[in-house]
Amino acid sequence: MVQCKAGDGATCLTAPQVEAVRKIYAGPTNPRTREQLFYPPQPGSELTWAQFSGPQPFGLAADFFKHFVYKDPNWDPRTRPIKYDTDLALIERPENLVINGANPNISEFVKRGGKLLLYEGWADGTIPPGVAINYYKKVVDTIGARTAQDSVGLFMVPGLTHCQAATDDFDSGWHGRMVGELEQWIKNKKAPTRIIASSSRDGKVIRTRPLCPYPQVATYKGTGSSDDAANFTCKAP
Repeated sequence: MVQCKAGDGATCLTAPQVEAVRKIYAGPTNPRTREQLFYPPQPGSELTWAQFSGPQPFGLAADFFKHFVYKDPNWDPRTRPIKYDTDLALIERPENLVINGANPNISEFVKRGGKLLLYEGWADGTIPPGVAINYYKKVVDTIGARTAQDSVGLFMVPGLTHCQAATDDFDSGWHGRMVGELEQWIKNKKAPTRIIASSSRDGKVIRTRPLCPYPQVATYKGTGSSDDAANFTCKAP
């Protein structure tokens, strides 16, 4: 993080701006208990911060609190700020949980042969990667590691924002690519152990990298081109 030595500038941050960035990286916490309330964005997601750190509140979040939590069409976060210590508990009211797809008990789905293939971008600032990781962990804890190994997979994508950017060819066909992997999983009855993402320039592939099942990460073998997925292996950190 580059802090200005004197005054302000286009290529540096003032001391208050540095403090604001540190708070964003830390994520929201309960001011009384210091409990982490939501997952923070990861380094590399900074270009997406404008949607929730600018002068206007993030539209989807504001509408959710206005119509679901407070049930007050006139609610304005600038004149009636959210009270982290009490108001977030209102989200858990039964009528609000109907739009919450975070139930980790997918045992019935799995019993019917269902396969769940999740992916998330490390640079996603709209839905921080911790959301997907936490849900995956809860699913594993709920249905058991052995069952989850054959039924649930999570692939974290470096550089991927909210369904944008990252490795070009993975991004441009992310939905088709993941659906294809899911189809092969069901057909071959074998969970994917790596998914190859590629980047192209002028119609020519210039780089390939493996995406690894969480918590494994792509690790360079130490020899060969770092632009070739064959020179990477998936390892636990």
